[in-house]
Amino acid sequence: MFEPYGYADVFRSGLREIVALRVVLDALEAELVVGGRLRGYPWSVLAEDLGLSPWGARKRHLAVDPIYARRPAREPTLADVLAALDEA
Repeated sequence: MFEPYGYADVFRSGLREIVALRVVLDALEAELVVGGRLRGYPWSVLAEDLGLSPWGARKRHLAVDPIYARRPAREPTLADVLAALDEA
């Protein structure tokens, strides 16, 4: 079934399966974090369940955070606000 050496070696096959499983688990974790954030859970609660610090959980999942994505990239400056008022 398994070759003693080479691509089909049990150890190499096992490593490839672990990598594939890790990709699936990471995707599932991200999906659950998005769902939790949409329900209003703060990072501190989700981090506790993940076994991370709140900062670590936020850093790991900031790219998929639906709440962060709704925020503008930066706060408008006073000049931006005044320019918008002038246009109106």
